[in-house]
Amino acid sequence: MIRNLLCSALVSLTLATPALADGLNVVIDGIRNSKGTIVILIFDDARAYDNFDVWSAIDYAKVPSKKGAVSHAFSDLNAGPYAVLLFHDENNDENLNMTATHLLEGLGSTGAPSPKDEPDFAAASVWPGDVRIRIHYDQ
Repeated sequence: MIRNLLCSALVSLTLATPALADGLNVVIDGIRNSKGTIVILIFDDARAYDNFDVWSAIDYAKVPSKKGAVSHAFSDLNAGPYAVLLFHDENNDENLNMTATHLLEGLGSTGAPSPKDEPDFAAASVWPGDVRIRIHYDQ
């Protein structure tokens, strides 16, 4: 009887404990071509994210662009929450190129399902695990 109760308690405890994520795995969809790189910036600070302070990102990666989709794993990012900001640096100048009114390169972030969305850190926050981001282009 006691043994059955202990087994039941152990099973309940195991089921109630969330599985630990194996880092933050970012998948970027909607890439228009294979030119340049996709620059991915990870933030854990609301002020830095909301002000686009790229120097305060806690991690970043440059991934070769590929038409369609690419992915990158940030295996050391297991705490969260995080907000992800990314852009398609088609000409490899390490800048998001734009005119006064239009983006010339693609842009995306967590919490932004449409091109006009500009979510703040709270709306863009995600936890470790798999995250899909759609990249948006003005032209």
